[in-house]
Amino acid sequence: MRRFSASNGALWDAVVGHESWGTFVVLFTPVAGGDARKAVLAEETALSAETELGAKSDAELRALLENSGPW
Repeated sequence: MRRFSASNGALWDAVVGHESWGTFVVLFTPVAGGDARKAVLAEETALSAETELGAKSDAELRALLENSGPW
């Protein structure tokens, strides 16, 4: 799990999720409550998805959040 600040200063948690058809996603949950969001990852294994999430900078997470869809 990663915690980061969005562009507006709100805190979000980001975790790797797994869709039923095998796609890995980043699930974004606002710390203060609200609607969760998701962004698709191009990874094919749980380990590589976790590694990708861990390697992303806060700026990259903000960009993923801004381009994410509702979960």
